[in-house]
Amino acid sequence: MKNNNSVSKALIKYIKEKEISISQISKDTGIWEKKLTDENVTFTASEFLELCSYLHLKPEDLR
Repeated sequence: MKNNNSVSKALIKYIKEKEISISQISKDTGIWEKKLTDENVTFTASEFLELCSYLHLKPEDLR
C-alpha cells in the first residue's frame, strides 16, 4: 500500500494527465488551488475522498 503522500501525488498526476481544470476542481470542492498543484502535499482523508468522488475514481484505483 502506498503512503499518503504517494496517493496525493497520484491524484495530482491524474488531474494533470487528464487536463482537468484546477480552478474548477477548487471551486467545486473548496480545496485550495495551490494544494491541487503541490506534489509534496498530503491530502486529508476527507479531501482525498472528496477528490476521488469528484473525479469518479475509486480510492483503491490509486494504489
